[in-house]
Amino acid sequence: MEPEKFGEGEGSGMRWSFLLAVIGLSITDMESFAQRQPADERPSSIRSGSGDPSFFSTTRMVRFQIIQGRLCLNCPQHRKGTQRRDEPGLHETLAVTSEQGIPSLHYVFQTAEQQMTLNVQHAGKVRMESWLLDTGEHATLEQPRFGIIQWSLSRGDWHEQHQGATLLHLRQRDPAGFDLHFGSLIACLLRGKSLSTLMHETNLAVIQQARRGGTPSLAEIETMVDSLAAPTVGQRSHAYRQLIKWGTPVIPVLQTLSSDALDPEQQARIFHVRMRLTTYLDDTPASLAKLLVNDKSYWEVIAHQLNEEQVQLAERHLIDFGVSPLSTVSNSQHRVASSSETTLK
Repeated sequence: MEPEKFGEGEGSGMRWSFLLAVIGLSITDMESFAQRQPADERPSSIRSGSGDPSFFSTTRMVRFQIIQGRLCLNCPQHRKGTQRRDEPGLHETLAVTSEQGIPSLHYVFQTAEQQMTLNVQHAGKVRMESWLLDTGEHATLEQPRFGIIQWSLSRGDWHEQHQGATLLHLRQRDPAGFDLHFGSLIACLLRGKSLSTLMHETNLAVIQQARRGGTPSLAEIETMVDSLAAPTVGQRSHAYRQLIKWGTPVIPVLQTLSSDALDPEQQARIFHVRMRLTTYLDDTPASLAKLLVNDKSYWEVIAHQLNEEQVQLAERHLIDFGVSPLSTVSNSQHRVASSSETTLK
């Protein structure tokens, strides 16, 4: 039997209140570089060895995952409690709490060179901060459960801010700076997995995904979004099922929709599409490529790593998808990767 339209007919207020309650429970379950300090004047790395964050691998109190390019905690795999380590020049504290089976944590890491804090609320809302004591540089990364991730850097009067839908977007904007502050911590959270390696493999997979094609166009996705407000139950249900059937390539489009242009049922349906398309499995290069292939903002940040043939492939894919070509790269003025960057093969 087809579902009744959300908020339609008698008792709509009661049904809508119930829907909002269900959504609330679901949530619970779940710049310019001109002033950038030159790369050769910044520390090349944080001291390795005993100074690296280690509690996440030694205590096994929590398990982190990257799902759709975002850090989150695996809810079933956590253990409440507090652990502390104090050694000469090194301090670590990890506290894990849980509410209705949903973990949160607070972590502090301090050495003579760097201080870091990590806070996770309800498994998916993440805030990381890092201070480099020699230079005074401060970095903050804030990841909401859904929506854009913010990364800010400051040192004295200099300030810089980036944003992106995934951690991959952010790291591509300044790999050295991102790794300087968060590289060791994220590698430890992911049990030794390198975000850099995952990104390189994902970029290769994105190119292959664009070459294969077969993903829905912008116009097709927008038509289904419009149909979520269609007059008949059958039309609305068909649009909902089609968006889910297309899978994660629709997510970059859904992320850009303004709630002001959507009625309450469209907003609720889109929320549930996002929930249905969220897995509990760790990302792979193939799954990330499917998510990112229709995301023009991601193509923009990796464009400098593409050779001419790959740029042409990306632009054909974006045009076929229904958006404008890359703005940072053109066929006549292709940016050549610097010696510190690796062109994708």
